[in-house]
Amino acid sequence: MPASQIICSLLLLLSLASPAFSAESVAIFFPDLSAPYKSIFQSILDGIQSQDDLDYQLYPIPNDYNPEELKERLDSQKAKAIIALGKRGYLAARSLQTTRPVILGALPLIPNGISGISLSADPDQLFTRIKTLVPQSKQIFVVYTPKINGWLMPLAKSAAEKHGLKLIAMPAEDLRSAMQHYRKILTSARGPENAIWLPLDQITASEDVVLPMLLQEAWDKELVLCSSKPTHVQRGALLSMYPDNFGLGQELAKLAAEKLFNDQNPFVTPLKALHTAVNIRTAAHLGLNFSPQQQQTFNLTFPSR
Repeated sequence: MPASQIICSLLLLLSLASPAFSAESVAIFFPDLSAPYKSIFQSILDGIQSQDDLDYQLYPIPNDYNPEELKERLDSQKAKAIIALGKRGYLAARSLQTTRPVILGALPLIPNGISGISLSADPDQLFTRIKTLVPQSKQIFVVYTPKINGWLMPLAKSAAEKHGLKLIAMPAEDLRSAMQHYRKILTSARGPENAIWLPLDQITASEDVVLPMLLQEAWDKELVLCSSKPTHVQRGALLSMYPDNFGLGQELAKLAAEKLFNDQNPFVTPLKALHTAVNIRTAAHLGLNFSPQQQQTFNLTFPSR
């Protein structure tokens, strides 16, 4: 018998003798929404399902979902873990009081005995971008609410040191103390060597009080204003690092696989899958000229062309 036939016969015997591989079933809870929010969650779902290590079952969660029916379906489909997206997905998973691993996404998470990927941008990714676009950057100011973004500050300090930046982090418990910090910053900071970072924070990055003031002051004093929302760039901030929803889905799928096959303590990580928005008019005001190659890496530019 020719060698090729012998090899084929052996492979056939091995395939018959081995049980078929069955991927673990993972349920994905996501809010059942209409446009335009539906497209956001669809991009995350597409990212999750692009990772084919697991068997994904979709669970659109309406406002009036029934926890008992949800639990019965999970049991019948033998779901081994849950990826819960958004507040509604999180609440649905919590209502089940399940022992299955739950991985949260599409929320501004903080470490609190849960596992997931926060919408907060990874400081290392942000600082890498700042140094690339504004090489003269020397120090970054951030005013933050400890209970919201305190967990990010050690990561930010490490990232700043990595990139040769001085991080000046100022905790603020309320809007009044936040404004006091900003006024102190603005009395001395001048020029694009200085950057102000607005993390996801409803207090220290208030869109009604803080943002209008900082947009004007950053323009007058030629400071680099960085945000976590592209709408801030549209209004005049230089730079935003915001979620790449497809990439977020990929990260969540990988985290779900880790939790299934490697029993770890709960942990939350900042989001590394990020898009970039840049205000070209603000950049020109700061004396920054981006090469065509750099501009090709921008996902959004303002003013719109």
